[in-house]
Amino acid sequence: MSSLLLSNVAFSEEIASEDINNLEFISVPKGMSVFEKYGLSDDLPKFGMSSLSQGENLVEHASRVTEFEGKQTTSDIFLVQSTDTKGNIDLRIKYDPIKLDKDEDVIARIENLTKTEYLLRQYAKSYDESSVKVAEKANGEVVIRFNYSKYQLPQNIAYFRFMQVSITAKDGKPIKMEITNSKDFDYEGVKVKDYSQTIYFTELENGKPYIKKKIEITKGTKKDKPITLTTTVTTIALYDNQDAVVVIDADLLATVSDPRMREEKVELQAMFPILADLVRRQGIDVPLPYGISVAYRDQSMDVGFTSFDIMGLELDEFFDPETTFGTVDAKSVSLRADLNIFPFWNVYALVGKIKVDAVIDAQYTGNIRDVFVDKLGSEFKADIACAFAAEVGVPLCEPTRFDVPLELNYDLVGAGTTLSVGYREFFASVTGTYSFTKLSGQDWGDGILTVQPMLGYQLLDYRAQFFVGAEYQALKANMEGNLGFVEELNREFTFDVGVKLNQWAYLVGFNKQIGKHYNLSVLYNKGETRDAYTVSFNYRF
Repeated sequence: MSSLLLSNVAFSEEIASEDINNLEFISVPKGMSVFEKYGLSDDLPKFGMSSLSQGENLVEHASRVTEFEGKQTTSDIFLVQSTDTKGNIDLRIKYDPIKLDKDEDVIARIENLTKTEYLLRQYAKSYDESSVKVAEKANGEVVIRFNYSKYQLPQNIAYFRFMQVSITAKDGKPIKMEITNSKDFDYEGVKVKDYSQTIYFTELENGKPYIKKKIEITKGTKKDKPITLTTTVTTIALYDNQDAVVVIDADLLATVSDPRMREEKVELQAMFPILADLVRRQGIDVPLPYGISVAYRDQSMDVGFTSFDIMGLELDEFFDPETTFGTVDAKSVSLRADLNIFPFWNVYALVGKIKVDAVIDAQYTGNIRDVFVDKLGSEFKADIACAFAAEVGVPLCEPTRFDVPLELNYDLVGAGTTLSVGYREFFASVTGTYSFTKLSGQDWGDGILTVQPMLGYQLLDYRAQFFVGAEYQALKANMEGNLGFVEELNREFTFDVGVKLNQWAYLVGFNKQIGKHYNLSVLYNKGETRDAYTVSFNYRF
């Protein structure tokens, strides 16, 4: 194995230079690559998010000091990354259990952070090109400032949208990168007030830059108490694909090679979403694959009628469909499980309960007198029958209105899918659900299709989305069913009632991402014959 040599570029953590805030920065014309102009790699900004991007085969040492509640604890781990000839990456954490903070699960935390860095290593265009500014110093150094892109950062490191970055370089060689926050943010359970990351670069003999040391200092509060986290990452060794190696720290390399070191493999590849890495390489956020959500919906409908058929009897002559109407309030609670098969394609299944309270305001025509005439053979006898019915308190022959209350309980099952596409702050989606309901004690009814096309706009700084659209419910022009056997009638009570319903309604909504795993959504529908609101809470993993 041959050895690559370090260049003679001096490395110092004390770089003598004036305060960069006193420099005069000039905006860079659109379409111009300031990194190319000064002989720097255009991939340099991604080093600030992922040290794994500096090579396919490397060994790093990370040390973290935590100061909290008057105590100081330290954890040390090693990270070993290797890549085979097919491009498959193997990541392992090596550690001595004695050198881990016993107050937290350091390995689990490091594993999560390592997975994030792995996902970010492909982000070549992770910065906002419109924010790039440059200042040239008298000593020949150049300082490049920029912000990370609001559009390309996944939820895992969404806090980077608050970062301001400056890179100091000279003679086409990066010297250091400084990253500081402009706003407070949440990070690893800490409400961060002050964040800084300083990366010191040096290079190999072939001119390729690498991270000599990265120091990250996080100051804030945890459980309303001050906390300071200081993480130092150093590169121990770099390997290329021709089996050449540069050893930066031989003592640490010998330590990590000790067979007594414990080892944890970081599982990087997940089956879903399919093509996730391809999408990430385009700088597009990819949702976590699995989700569980609970939703509550309250829908009110005004129902008009066109016909009445009760147990096979046509009753339109006695109950006027045109002047009879109903108000229906349906409340449902559902549990949904979903999966992102592709980043743009989600499928789900749901189960739930629906409680329906309805009141039918019926118009009785009084036309039963004609039935009496037909059955009794004369109008005189029919009038006597009508008078007798009125005398006992049942005015069958007089037009009147009366209410019929109904209370029904249904089971709900269904399945659906969502297709979505987005560009910068804008997105569009269409969701289709096919569901079945079953009245308690009865068989499952016919399926109902619901479709929701939507257009939306997201507030990137707040990870919130607003959307408008429509909702289509393929409600049938009749309600039919069987309420079961009625002993007094010695037959089943069936009904087939014609209804008038508008199948479309407008839709507006709001969704807020809460951290990496949670979403809260609110929808409101308003149509000609119905309105509804839906509240759902989703957990993704």
